[in-house]
Amino acid sequence: MTTGVMYHKDSSMIRFAASKLIDTIARIEGTVKPLDITANVISTSVIIISDKEEAASKHGITIDNSVAPEGFEIRKREGHSSLTWYILAGDEAGAMYGTLELEERLRSYGSLLAIPACVMNARFPFRAIKFNLPWSSYRKNECFELQKDTVRDLAFWQKFLDMMAQNRYNVLTLWNLHPFPYMIRPVHFPEACPFNEEELTEWKQYWTALFRMAKERGIETYMVNWNIFVSEAYREHYDPQAISDETFYHYGDSYSTDMIKQYTRECVTQLIDEYPDLTGLGISLGERMNDMSPQSRQDWVNDVYFEGMKQASRPVKFIHRAPFSVDPSITRNAIESNGFMPEPVWVEVKFNWSHAYSSSKLLLTHGGSQGMEGYWKPSPTNYKITWMVRNEDFFTLRWAQPDFIREHIVENGQDYVGGYYIGSECMIPGIDYSHLKDSDHKDWTYLFEKNWLYYMLWGRLLYEPDTPDRVFEKAIEQRHRAPIGVPLLKAYAAVCKMPMALASMYSFTWDFTLYAEGFMSTDEAEYDGGASFISLQDLLERKTFNPHYLSVSEYVDQRLEGQTTDKVSPLGLAETLEEDANRGLEWLAAIKADTPVLCCEKADIEAWAHLTYYFADKLRAAVSYELYRRTGDEAERLNAIQLLEAPHAAGHWERLIAVTKSHYVEHPLMHLGKTPFSWELYRPQVLADIAFVYGNDQTSARE
Repeated sequence: MTTGVMYHKDSSMIRFAASKLIDTIARIEGTVKPLDITANVISTSVIIISDKEEAASKHGITIDNSVAPEGFEIRKREGHSSLTWYILAGDEAGAMYGTLELEERLRSYGSLLAIPACVMNARFPFRAIKFNLPWSSYRKNECFELQKDTVRDLAFWQKFLDMMAQNRYNVLTLWNLHPFPYMIRPVHFPEACPFNEEELTEWKQYWTALFRMAKERGIETYMVNWNIFVSEAYREHYDPQAISDETFYHYGDSYSTDMIKQYTRECVTQLIDEYPDLTGLGISLGERMNDMSPQSRQDWVNDVYFEGMKQASRPVKFIHRAPFSVDPSITRNAIESNGFMPEPVWVEVKFNWSHAYSSSKLLLTHGGSQGMEGYWKPSPTNYKITWMVRNEDFFTLRWAQPDFIREHIVENGQDYVGGYYIGSECMIPGIDYSHLKDSDHKDWTYLFEKNWLYYMLWGRLLYEPDTPDRVFEKAIEQRHRAPIGVPLLKAYAAVCKMPMALASMYSFTWDFTLYAEGFMSTDEAEYDGGASFISLQDLLERKTFNPHYLSVSEYVDQRLEGQTTDKVSPLGLAETLEEDANRGLEWLAAIKADTPVLCCEKADIEAWAHLTYYFADKLRAAVSYELYRRTGDEAERLNAIQLLEAPHAAGHWERLIAVTKSHYVEHPLMHLGKTPFSWELYRPQVLADIAFVYGNDQTSARE
């Protein structure tokens, strides 16, 4: 039997998805014949339609009115001796997603005949990945240097963009301090670009190909930078008295002159004109603007970016990062009165600052700003809020917790919300440098490939939050070629609650103030290039982030006073954590398959379980030690020691070291500066907690 696949071959988006479907049909059903949409229908056909008028006039098909932009309907029509599948959409993106959905269902159900019909629509119009570039980077560390060759490789981007499209992401945001010298030679400031003609040509070919590949997959591209910056070459040739490169970093007072404004404005215009496939720009009002008022910051953007965009030959979309010093009326007025940018403008807001894996409730925004709700109360007229879900909490261990994502979307999907970004400031998902090289565990090259389930969960649930776990379970089974989807996903879901539990219990602010998988933190005032282990003393002294949680001190106060509360107590959280770890390991034990690649995933789950046990025991020990300090009850101190020693907390940390050493090496970590990260690095601090409680060392466990 031959299956015909009929589609618009001049549509790059549909062509991309159809190629995936054709390959899968050939593997499962047999002979397949690619046909143009104008060809005659054969007995078994898949017809991909991206236009409602075409559906009605050429095929006599009415597309369901519920199909929205980027949505699709998969419809089956069975005749006496024919079977026709229709993928019906009102735009190319919807047709692409529908084709990818049919391909996935074919792999899941095993035959075209068995696939049920469906209608699916995008929950959010903006489903983005934040990708920090390794050159002119906001952060500086070996982990960024290691990625420069990978990120310049278009073969990497082809795989990354394929992953994005298959998981329904439709926006790629590319971030660095000052992108222009890598992309253009400004007409009136030619020396601001440090490259010769051959080098700049290579850069231009790179960007042109990247933007085109993204567009072919229905992915919008935005260049996002911080302010106010110029290139080192600019300073050398046009402002030789400027501060040195060593001190010219993201934090500081404004560096702005009329010439810098002219230079930046010209760069904006020229960038838009020279890259027609670039969708838009984004800006951040804060960096190198410390001495400026909210109004003067917005005035600078209006005068430079908005004017540069107006002078360009075409309109582009815009990301306006919510200012760090909040005055919503200023930003709202600038956006709602601009009159020249395509709508909606996307206003980016950090969700719970740098640690979105804390709570599904919005409890904190960038800078701890008060009044941020003024951006959405009252509801905006021509812009949408887009939540920045930053991950600075786990880079090495795989993470999968679908219910947290679903809960997040339900809690924060108001009408004024346009969508989400996921991504990190301190990790680039390029070459994997943390895993043992040449290991039979490793069937991937890039970090995003290793973390395929993380990206699938976020992308698919942002597109359709009702996507059932069975979709992800089937994907697991296809990856590992074993019926293990249910236990593996449930094991992940149980133990991967640990980062949210720690972040709820332990207050934080910016990037390095928490790193859950390393049980690390630092206070901003104390940061000297390396984050510190969270000691018992830290746990005793730190307030909670989530107001529905009691700190150790608050809990002991209430306990000694005989009070009760409905808040989550340290002991209640410890019990929940232990139950989660037990459940995760039980599900893990139910998996009998043991291929090397699967063993690697199971080891990550086991590592999360031991981190979870460790946190639970440390919470219990903290309560006992605080009771001892308040009452002098020696039994409580001895209980704290017992909970900190093996086989409890210290034993779990030793097992964490053992399981991670089986497949990870010491590797660079932004949070630690030049010190490579491993769990073994913190063995002395784990033992120092015991000494602290014994009283043999009266100094802080941090020291």
